[in-house]
Amino acid sequence: MKPSRLWPAALLLPVTLAIAKQDQAFDGEVLYRYTDEKGVQVIDDLVPPRYVSRGYEVISLSGRVLKVVPPELTGAALEEKKRRLAQQEADRELLKRYNSVADIESARARKLAVVRQDMAIMRSNLASLGAQIEREEDAAARVERNGAEVRPERLERIADLRQEVKVLRERLALRRKEEKRINAEFDRAAGRYTEIAGK
Repeated sequence: MKPSRLWPAALLLPVTLAIAKQDQAFDGEVLYRYTDEKGVQVIDDLVPPRYVSRGYEVISLSGRVLKVVPPELTGAALEEKKRRLAQQEADRELLKRYNSVADIESARARKLAVVRQDMAIMRSNLASLGAQIEREEDAAARVERNGAEVRPERLERIADLRQEVKVLRERLALRRKEEKRINAEFDRAAGRYTEIAGK
C-alpha cells in the first residue's frame, strides 16, 4: 500500500521535475525507494523533497535497481570532499605549469632574483641615507660646539632622512618576508611534484 501524500503541488513539482529529468534515460516507468524519518524503506512514484538529500534509489517496476543517488554530504565529509577536489585542481595546475622539478627550481631562481635585486638596491639606498644623516648630524654638532643654534631647516632635513630610513627598512623587511614566502611556496611545489610524479 502506498503511503498517503499530502505535499503541496508547488513544493513537489520542482523536485519531481528534477528527478524525472535525471531518469529520462530509463525506459518505461520507474519507482523510487527512500528511507523515511522512522527508518522505514518506502517505495513510491516520487521522492518527497525532505527525503531527497538523504539519497534514494531508482528502481524498475520489477524491483531492479537502476540508479543509486547517494545522500548529500554535510559537515566534515563535505569539507573533506572540497579539500580533496581543491588539491586535485592544484595538482593539475602544477603539472600543467611545470615539466620537472628543474623547471620549478628555475622559476624559483627567477622570482628570487627580482626580489634580491630589489633588496640590494634598498640596502644601497640605506647606506647612502645613513651617510647623509651622519654628515648632517656632524654639521649640526659643529654648530652647537661653536655655541650657535642649529637651524630648523637642518633639523627638519635630518628628521626627513631618518623617516626615509624607517620606511626603507620596513620595505626591506617585507621583501625579506616575501623571499621566505617564495622559498616556502617553491619547496611545497617541488615536494608535491615529486610526490605526484612518483605515483
